Amino acid sequence: MGTEWFFMIFYGTLLGGSLFVLIKGSGLFIIGASTLGVRIGLSPFVIGVLIVGIGTSLPELASSLAAVISGAPEIVVANVVGSNITNILLVVGTLALLSRRAIMIRRDLLKSELPLFAIATTHFIFIIMDGVVTRLEALLLLGTFAAYLWYILKEPSDDEEYEEAAPAVDARMTRTLLFLAVGLGGVIAGAHFTVSAAVSLATLLDVPLGIVSILGIAIGTSLPELMVSLQALKTGAVDMAIGNIFGSNAVNMLLVAGLPALIAPLYADVVVMEVGIYILAAASLIFLVSGLSRRLRQWEGLMLLLFFGYFVIQLFSIVVGV
Repeated sequence: MGTEWFFMIFYGTLLGGSLFVLIKGSGLFIIGASTLGVRIGLSPFVIGVLIVGIGTSLPELASSLAAVISGAPEIVVANVVGSNITNILLVVGTLALLSRRAIMIRRDLLKSELPLFAIATTHFIFIIMDGVVTRLEALLLLGTFAAYLWYILKEPSDDEEYEEAAPAVDARMTRTLLFLAVGLGGVIAGAHFTVSAAVSLATLLDVPLGIVSILGIAIGTSLPELMVSLQALKTGAVDMAIGNIFGSNAVNMLLVAGLPALIAPLYADVVVMEVGIYILAAASLIFLVSGLSRRLRQWEGLMLLLFFGYFVIQLFSIVVGV
């Protein structure tokens, strides 16, 4: 018994430490990539929406690729489902609850975020209904993502609206390359040990790997969105943060699920099929309605957080039933 507790604490600590390295690495990589974008002449719109938007999904992408390479593809779908649920229910719910007044979304989300989010969610949910993401379905997801990139790069935009989305950057190339190298190294190492610790914990606890993936990896990799959103609350750019979560969730479903599925078919385990897929569909519908109404009140934030609590309880009920 003592030995089991030792290994539980060891692998739990390893999982937490690996997630920390993964998240910090992705943050450094975003800074380096944003600085490089400035040096090569990218607009604030492209830096803010493309580099930063995709960068916040880098922890999910890195851990998903590491999972497939390590022979644990069931982590990927659980990671995407859990991350998106966490982004909507926990991150948006926290923002709305902590905001002193109703959040008014001033951005025109119908230009890109809402259509992409609706299409990505519909594609993803229908694809995983049979419990597997094949290589052909991966091409569909990546094709949709490529179409979104083409739209972002082609469509003229009001750069002033997105200047606050682009982080302050340092123009020195040496520092830029250092951030890129250290950040990428942290992402790769963090992703590897995150997956290794998750598999070991699931084996030790004798629970579905999806439980550890959703409770540990998915929630952990959503921390960048939470930190960015809390910072946005301080600066008054909450509507920007909520708009970016629409884009981040779409990127998770299209790129984070699509790219690993090209390497090997992805499988959804019992946790995703019995709980995750239905919570994701309901949460996404609620979030879509909020985006269309362009307003989010405190009581709605409380409801989202209570829904997240229900989601966690459902996960623990699966653990008890195992």
